[in-house]
Amino acid sequence: MKLSTAAQMREMDKKAVETGIPDIVLMENASIKSFYKIIENYGDVKGSLVVSFVGAGNNGGDALAISRHLYNNGANVFVYILVDESKFNPSPKTNFEIIKNMGIQHKFVFSEEDFNDDLIRKCDILIDGIFGTGLSRPVEGRFRRAIELINNSDAFVVSVDIPSGIKADTGEIMGVAVEADLTPTFALAKPGHFLYPGRSYAGDIEVVDISTPKYVIDEFAPDFVSLDDGEIEILYRDETAHKGNFGHLAIVGGSLGKSGAVIMASKAALRCGAGLVSAVVPDSINTIFESSVLEAMSYPVGSYDGHFSKTSIEEIMDFVSNKDAVCLGMGLGVFDDTKELVKNLLTINKPMIIDADGLNCLSHFVDELKNRKAPTILTPHPKEFARLLGIDTKDVINNRLEFVKQFAQQFDVLLVLKMADTLTATPNGKIYINTAGNVGLATGGSGDVLSGMIGAFLSEGYNPVQAAINGVYLHGLAADIAIENGLTYENLQPIDVIGHINEAIKHILEQ
Repeated sequence: MKLSTAAQMREMDKKAVETGIPDIVLMENASIKSFYKIIENYGDVKGSLVVSFVGAGNNGGDALAISRHLYNNGANVFVYILVDESKFNPSPKTNFEIIKNMGIQHKFVFSEEDFNDDLIRKCDILIDGIFGTGLSRPVEGRFRRAIELINNSDAFVVSVDIPSGIKADTGEIMGVAVEADLTPTFALAKPGHFLYPGRSYAGDIEVVDISTPKYVIDEFAPDFVSLDDGEIEILYRDETAHKGNFGHLAIVGGSLGKSGAVIMASKAALRCGAGLVSAVVPDSINTIFESSVLEAMSYPVGSYDGHFSKTSIEEIMDFVSNKDAVCLGMGLGVFDDTKELVKNLLTINKPMIIDADGLNCLSHFVDELKNRKAPTILTPHPKEFARLLGIDTKDVINNRLEFVKQFAQQFDVLLVLKMADTLTATPNGKIYINTAGNVGLATGGSGDVLSGMIGAFLSEGYNPVQAAINGVYLHGLAADIAIENGLTYENLQPIDVIGHINEAIKHILEQ
């Protein structure tokens, strides 16, 4: 699903007005559609006590109009207006005049003491129209107090377009933010709805049509996309196809004590439909591998002290050179021999996924990526990404949008940063935000499964971006289905995710 930054949304609203749709019409459409969503999610509002919080921008005007619709449908409505009347733009000003003429109770708030705490505490529905997508500074004073009162209430909280206090482009909390139950958002959702921590505050996100012209949305090229069912592509399989039609994936990894990594990656790749999977492993773990994965082939090579030996590099290079894709790094270990192996494999002109210790080895010569000719997908978690960048992990977390975009463009790679809101950055500057998955994936081995899944799609011939987002989303979806089928976050294991990949793919095919 396309996502719009604050600046892009302003541009689309401007184009809508230039088309001949007055701003007041867009506001009325936003308010009536939001009202319908409240009815769908809350139920009959007749007799309910509603308190609305109104700021200066168009969000405030939307909240005023929503208050009118609730009042007309039998709700008891009280409106707090947190700015002077002179601050209203023309459309919010019109909606204020309407509620005033209708006799809807309202009060201007100029200090933190102007609120009636008891009224807010006992209300049934709260409407948050304090700030919109343009918020760029920390929330203070009476605005902060209003948000705190909303969050301390047991009422059903509706935030207009985006919960007040969330930075629309990043999901950052600007000191404090409304914890919404429902967020009707207009024309397109915003990155802050899906990026943590903002994602935890938005509740149910409902994208509503406000009559923004279709061509404006169709022509819009987003910087951000949220991953959902509609972004995932599973290719049709002809009934006369054979295993050779679905690619041969080479998985290079494993070492003594870390055989499970390459085992899980191989099983996940098979579940995602790779025609053939060959695991290149040190001979020290070959027996373990072959007894654990019956459907994949193994290619054992010489090892030293349980890990790949540099004497086997030429043999590995020769073996993978005619495969459709290479998945590198799971359980590899970081030694002089494995660093040399990774450096050499970078020269192979085949699509490649690099994960785990493959990335840790790569961090010693990251500029070698610039010499790659074939598509490359990196799948680090924040600590691994910090090693690639040569910075602290906390800096990656705090500036992840900037860093993933810069890295993908600088090195011409796809960068999958594994977090709760996994980001997939492309060389052309687009960032995909994953919406599937759960905290049960926070366990060792989950990343190995993901790499095998992406590798399967890459070997099957999907374009690299599609391969990456297919793997990321289906990985999360399989984990979600596992939880729905009775597992808990505490006992979800990577093998359970592998066991539910088939249901995740079936779900997409049925859409």
